[in-house]
Amino acid sequence: MDIWEKIKYEFNKGDSAVKQIIIVNLAVFIFTILVGVVATVSGFQSNDLLKYFAVPSDIGTLLMRPWSLVTNIFFHSGFWHLLGNMMLLFFLGRILEEFLSTKQVWHIFIFGGLSGVVLFVTGYNLLPVFVDVVSEADLRGASGGVTAIIVATGVFLPRYQIRPFNLFNIEMRWVALLFVFRDLYSFPNMQNLGGIIAHLGGALFGALYILDLQGKIELPTFSWNTGKSANMKKVVLDEKEIKTQKKSTQKAKPNQDEVDAILDKISRSGYDSLSKTEKEILFKASE
Repeated sequence: MDIWEKIKYEFNKGDSAVKQIIIVNLAVFIFTILVGVVATVSGFQSNDLLKYFAVPSDIGTLLMRPWSLVTNIFFHSGFWHLLGNMMLLFFLGRILEEFLSTKQVWHIFIFGGLSGVVLFVTGYNLLPVFVDVVSEADLRGASGGVTAIIVATGVFLPRYQIRPFNLFNIEMRWVALLFVFRDLYSFPNMQNLGGIIAHLGGALFGALYILDLQGKIELPTFSWNTGKSANMKKVVLDEKEIKTQKKSTQKAKPNQDEVDAILDKISRSGYDSLSKTEKEILFKASE
């Protein structure tokens, strides 16, 4: 088995979105290191090339670099930026992954990152405080997508407890609120405002995605019309799915004491220790 085959094997092993996201981000970071090496021996700055992968706040520049809407999510400004995001994703993203599919976790990450980008570009072009820097600011990093996953976990499993550094127990709803509050508290300090805005955009998407999944709100889904107007995108709502979701929300929720007991069992022995019935109870409680 050659190196490429080993990489593909590890990427698909276990069908883990968190693991796949980390692998992609690490691969991109290695690419940035190689660019830095080539830049050093060639006599130019590595950022002269890497800036084309970061999303610019200036709309005119963005129109010339449309790919940056996605590439910025995987490029980081340095090792510590990457490490912080990937550690949060590894320790908190795996919780949500126990309950949602690989595809759904990827959706939250990518569209959470894109939501952060939209809010970043909008804010820098509309808010007076950014008038002097809108032509030169850019955004890069997975923070928006990671924040989306953290908040989605807090909304989907609000009473799920974690034990940071084995010191104390805290429910995921408070963890999610802590991350949002941290960004709101940091906003007036005028430091890393672009990143903070991206975090808030990701947090908003993560919450809305789960609320839609639970049938508490109805978000439009996008599809391609394959009929005569094949080139036109339209918004379609799956009425049958919506009705099913509404019916599920109308069912009586499990007893809270029973749910708390199951969450305590997860904290002690992990999610895999639950029986099929306990897993069903926990899923119904999150709806």
